[in-house]
Amino acid sequence: MSNLLALPPRPEDGHKGTFGTVGIVGGQDNTDTTMVGAPALAARAALRIGCGRVMIASPRSIMSEVLGECLSATGRPLPQDGRGELESRGTVLAVASLDAETDAMAVGPGLGQSLGAVAVVSSLLSAEGPPLVLDADAIHIVAGLDAVGGWSRHVVLTPHPGEFRVLAEAMGLATPGSDDDSRREAAIAMSDRLNAVIVLKGHGTVVASGSDVWTSDEGGVELAIPGSGDVLTGVLAGILAQLAQSDEAVDVAAAARLAVTTHARAGACWRRERGTRGLLAEELADRIGLCP
Repeated sequence: MSNLLALPPRPEDGHKGTFGTVGIVGGQDNTDTTMVGAPALAARAALRIGCGRVMIASPRSIMSEVLGECLSATGRPLPQDGRGELESRGTVLAVASLDAETDAMAVGPGLGQSLGAVAVVSSLLSAEGPPLVLDADAIHIVAGLDAVGGWSRHVVLTPHPGEFRVLAEAMGLATPGSDDDSRREAAIAMSDRLNAVIVLKGHGTVVASGSDVWTSDEGGVELAIPGSGDVLTGVLAGILAQLAQSDEAVDVAAAARLAVTTHARAGACWRRERGTRGLLAEELADRIGLCP
């Protein structure tokens, strides 16, 4: 992957703790919705990119099912109320404990937007800690917060165009058109406002870190599938966790560019094998890192 960040070397005497730990907070199981696959997909992708350990925090009622979809991960069951929603205080405490043990956190896949989920996202954003990747429901939660930005940790948001629009409107920013220039300008404006790295997904994914902006020229329609974003989230968290093992400062924007490219090339691997139809997210995750 020329002109892209290189992952750190893996010493032969290394062990799983040497290669970074990712924490993933996601999944939901309430009276209306059950989401099991999203956090497991993110975990699978993080492991495929080479991180040493993944710990998933999901509602207690589905914890076993989530781990059944990713046998190499470990679980942190989260407390629920009578409706199955996350219980706010206990969940915040459990996730804070997880946050303290990890090298990168990914929050949002399948999480929902319950009061407990809002409390978790808010508490993580107000605390110091490892790099934090926010995707899916976590982005909608950020859009509803009274105050955003000025966070004391590295934050990456990975919205698709619809999520970006919701967040931009909540912040009083312009929403982009479909052309590359408009998307780049909108991503830069949001990055500046939040002091965060923005990964605006879509055809020609944009990574913006302040005025530093990059547009991917890879990635095709084969990636337009359920769970594709969960895989990207896991890849990015897995890269960040490995970079944290180095003595050098983590370049979060460079990590995002590498994640976007790795994700796109995994899709291209399928496309060469089978065409543009029929890719499943778990198959995408299993191709991470296989296609240079």
